[in-house]
Amino acid sequence: MPASHTQPALLPEVGEVGLLSDDVVTATDLVKQYRRMERRAVDGISFEISQGETIGLLGPNGAGKTTLIKMICGVTAPTSGRLELFGVDPVRQPVAAKTSIGAMHQVGPFDLMLSALDNLKIAARFRGLRWREVRPWALELVEHLGITPALTRLCFQLSGGQRQRFQLVRALLTIPRLLVLDEPSAGLDVGGRRHVERFVTWLRDEHGVTVLWTSHHIDELERNCQRVMVIDQGRVMRFAKPRELVEEFGTRHMMVTVEDPATSGIVVAWAEAAGLVVKAEDAEVRIEGAQVQDVLPGLSGHCQEHGVAISGVSTATDSLEEVFLRMTENKE
Repeated sequence: MPASHTQPALLPEVGEVGLLSDDVVTATDLVKQYRRMERRAVDGISFEISQGETIGLLGPNGAGKTTLIKMICGVTAPTSGRLELFGVDPVRQPVAAKTSIGAMHQVGPFDLMLSALDNLKIAARFRGLRWREVRPWALELVEHLGITPALTRLCFQLSGGQRQRFQLVRALLTIPRLLVLDEPSAGLDVGGRRHVERFVTWLRDEHGVTVLWTSHHIDELERNCQRVMVIDQGRVMRFAKPRELVEEFGTRHMMVTVEDPATSGIVVAWAEAAGLVVKAEDAEVRIEGAQVQDVLPGLSGHCQEHGVAISGVSTATDSLEEVFLRMTENKE
């Protein structure tokens, strides 16, 4: 993590610049209706996010995630309902609300014909910050994220992963009270993803930063978020801990591998006759059920009776990704 001797600029504490509450985000019956759209983009959402939480925002394309983020960042106003950041309305008191937020969006407004360094200076000026004051912290972030050699390159020369890292630096020219991460790992390899994850965890633990995190890498949210908000068609389906979502919507399953793929049909027929959910692909048969491990003795006896050789058996619980697909599939 960045060296402890570097003192980043901190945004005003709660109680300063009109901030009235320790609660980071509070939404009550929040609605966003765009013109010429029959369905609401956000349809009566209510939730609270407390200080220091890392919250995952999960939903299929068109679920309302981007609209919700835009309202939280003050880019668009709600049609109705109430939204507060630290107790203030981001529309009526935009300065008090927006100065408490750092946002890393999927696509950043880089000037491609300027260097990354010049883009950071412009971002600082745009936010009313003096570059000479934020420079030590910004350059340490650049070094920590491994992009110092790219600092003087024109932005069109940067790789997608390098631009993503500079996006994060720009969002963190000061330490925000709320950090919005919209697909932060886009364009990053596995090592880069884990590097960003560790850094965000450090921000939360060291500085109490609250994080609102969207990602198509659902395992990323499962590893890093205390709670996950699943939204679909503009509504909150569930807002809970990843483990609670898996317990509520997930299933226990057993993977049975047979030596001869031609015999997998015997396993499938037995499982279906037992009333279990079963899927087969080549030599692997997946059997689902709450107490699926209890059927193994009966299955083994059936396979021995019919000359089916089993080469492997394993049991597991659904991942958050599998749970998410189950929750949102076939929703109209």
